[in-house]
Amino acid sequence: MTTESLSATVARLGHAVRARAPAPGATDGQLLGRFVGARDEPAFAELVRRLGPMVLGVCRRVTADAHLAEDAFQAAFLVLARRAGDVRPRESVRGWLYGVAARTAKKARVMSARRRAREVSDVALPDAPAPVREEPDGDAVRALDEELAALPDHLRAAVVLCELDGLSRKAAAQRLGLPEGTLSSRLAKARDVLADRMRKRGIVLGAAGVSWVFGQLASAAVPPRLVSATAALADGTVPVPASVAGLSHGVLRTMFLTKLGAAFGALLIAVACAALLPGVAAQEPPKPPVVSAPQEKPADDKKPRPAPRPAGPGTLLLARASGLVTLTPDGKEADEWTAPKGTSTSLDGRLSPDGKRIVFLVTEDGPPRVEPPEAWPYKVVVHTAGEKEPVIVDTPAKWASACWTADGSRVVVTKKVGDTLGDVENVVLDPATGKTEALALPEGARVLDCGRDGKTFLVARWVGKKGAIGLAEKGDKEVRVLAELKGWTGRHAGRLSPDGKRVLYTDADPEQKDANKWGSSARPYLLDVPSKKREELGEFPDNAQCLGVAWAPDGKRVAYTWKQLHAELLKKDTLNVNDAQIETEAFLVVADADGKNAKTVASAKLENAINMIFGTIDWR
Repeated sequence: MTTESLSATVARLGHAVRARAPAPGATDGQLLGRFVGARDEPAFAELVRRLGPMVLGVCRRVTADAHLAEDAFQAAFLVLARRAGDVRPRESVRGWLYGVAARTAKKARVMSARRRAREVSDVALPDAPAPVREEPDGDAVRALDEELAALPDHLRAAVVLCELDGLSRKAAAQRLGLPEGTLSSRLAKARDVLADRMRKRGIVLGAAGVSWVFGQLASAAVPPRLVSATAALADGTVPVPASVAGLSHGVLRTMFLTKLGAAFGALLIAVACAALLPGVAAQEPPKPPVVSAPQEKPADDKKPRPAPRPAGPGTLLLARASGLVTLTPDGKEADEWTAPKGTSTSLDGRLSPDGKRIVFLVTEDGPPRVEPPEAWPYKVVVHTAGEKEPVIVDTPAKWASACWTADGSRVVVTKKVGDTLGDVENVVLDPATGKTEALALPEGARVLDCGRDGKTFLVARWVGKKGAIGLAEKGDKEVRVLAELKGWTGRHAGRLSPDGKRVLYTDADPEQKDANKWGSSARPYLLDVPSKKREELGEFPDNAQCLGVAWAPDGKRVAYTWKQLHAELLKKDTLNVNDAQIETEAFLVVADADGKNAKTVASAKLENAINMIFGTIDWR
């Protein structure tokens, strides 16, 4: 597109925005709702106009460069356009966007510094010019920008509305749909957290001092041409400049991987969730019985659900977005479990060895918690057959997984507690008491499965960017490595065969470069424990992401779940909301132990390539 045509497009959009501008009384959340629900372009343009001064102010302070600030400004709103549906509650959009703007600007500054370093690495430099004069306390202001961006969304939303926008606590509470007391508590917590983090940077401020520095976080006047150009980019009516696309892609990818880890793996993760860019299956699958796609149950459905019965031998447990369901190996459904009220399933569940209990993970609906830092409110849910009320144990973490011990008396829970893949803790939970005790395994080892011998654990371990799958016992200091992991799949799944001599697990395929770019490459592999020989499971589709694996009780068959990968989406560097509106299917397959004679026994589909459909699979 030429400069003239770009200018004409921006001018036309600006005219349309002025002609159809939303009513001035609409709140930020209402405008965002219009954009999410109907892609209302004038509503988004009004958000750019309203929130632009705050965003540009952040970008200028963090980058200290006018051109970089404008690139970061446009990239931040591009991220909002593509992730608008993630903002909950919608009235917290100012706080959400503040965090995105600060992260985007920081990325712009880092990328610019690297580019300059490459350009001048072999050139003799002249004397450095005198530094630009900064406003008083510039270091404190920049530090507070970064720490405010690092706060959990619910705390940042309160700070932005009250401290930066100047709303009263009552007005801010009404906008966020909170009791005023809750809003006040969040403000107090945010001030304390910020003061503590600033102190760790060597900037000592009390709560009052933090409030004073808030006053220095000035907004910036946004040129009208920048408002119009940004709205045009977000709408997709003009090409995105390479500099802006690079920034937005980097931030979106980071957000996706973070959510992926939290939701299922990661979304999250994730997380999360596990596949941002699912694709077309390599072959037409046989027509299977269709498992219901995720859907809301009618509010007036008062009919009580009977308590689930014990699962008989050979029962499959499928985790899906609407809940968990037991099936026969032929796909006939038996019982269903749903997440407790006010929670959502993380698509991870296991049957106890005797088939009388089920354990699965859920997260509370709402924002992450502050303690531990940015932990998601995971809960372990244990249902016993014949009982309607489950045991629920609070397990805050960035993500969590669970599996039964060999005797079925306790549950091994793995929690991700830090920022790296190796920051995990393993505990053993007694469902009868709700108490946990530490499980001493090698540092960084995440339990994938418990061996039938009662002492061996199948684990995945990451040290930096290097991962491996192996075996460990309680008290071991090192993992007995069976194979290196070839890449990050969102979250690796793995199961020991009943005799402990083979491992069925998921790993990235290095040849799937586009899928690896998004962390979506995952196919099933078979590993012989004595020889450490690895081979691909047969008859697995090329353009598919494996999400869960399981052995039959006799070790003669396997089951796995997979989701389509859309090749045309994988090739993209960035996505808009409309890109994901593609019919996508997930499948449950039962096959011989080598993968041959594969039979699809259940499937479900959505008109969305991002949302999760199926998760883990278990077979008892």
